[in-house]
Amino acid sequence: MKKTFLISLVYLIANVNFAQVDNSENNAKNFRFGLKGNLSIDWLRPENKKKFVSNGSGLGYGWGAQLEYRLNKTASVVTGVGIQTAIGKLGFFEASSKDSVFYLLNKDEEFQEFNTENLLDSTNTSFWLKDRKYKINYITIPIALKMKTKEIGYFTYYGTFGLNLGIKTKAIVEDNVEIANASTTNNDLDLNSGASFARTGIIIGFGAEYSIAGSTALFFDLTYNYFFSNALNGDDKYLGVKDYTVENGFKEVNQKAIPGSVALTVGILF
Repeated sequence: MKKTFLISLVYLIANVNFAQVDNSENNAKNFRFGLKGNLSIDWLRPENKKKFVSNGSGLGYGWGAQLEYRLNKTASVVTGVGIQTAIGKLGFFEASSKDSVFYLLNKDEEFQEFNTENLLDSTNTSFWLKDRKYKINYITIPIALKMKTKEIGYFTYYGTFGLNLGIKTKAIVEDNVEIANASTTNNDLDLNSGASFARTGIIIGFGAEYSIAGSTALFFDLTYNYFFSNALNGDDKYLGVKDYTVENGFKEVNQKAIPGSVALTVGILF
């Protein structure tokens, strides 16, 4: 009887130990929280290249919080919230049509519509726009699937794919312009009404986590953001080209420029 009991006890302990070993790969936290920051190379890709062209890329930046929910040993859903500043540049003078694009500013450097009253107002100033640098701030909410490898040394490698939603909070521009045959620069002009309210796109990326202790890890990744939506409002009532067939002699400029970026992100997960 004692022998049977001892054999049963040894068998039970062995099973428990093996179960603990087998489950050791699956004892990570289901929820992980982290902080991150990024630098990005941003650009704007115009559709109507007769009116304006891409004028190079800009260096953007952002920061935020990240939340991961673990689905199984290799897959997690990643979301969070962040603040992102995107930079884009467009050239108006270099476009093939050579249309001269103008805008009006009042004495407080606020954009004015092209109507008879504003055109006749002597306190307003007309500028010939050569090129423009956009600085647009967004609140970002990504939703992505993260697929990880097993830990190799202290590193775990992963790929991500998902959606990125951005809600505009502020937009300012820096313009190279000409007035009275002299070139100058207009800085920090408020263009909230000239930028779209939101942008949506796809996230594709890869990266790695470096384990520090327990579930705490440093991570870094490189992501490509392909956006679908127009970064600018279609018909900008504050930009005009000369057209004497319409009232007031100016026609609104139709704008469509699709943003894109590549971002390097560094952060920590707990």
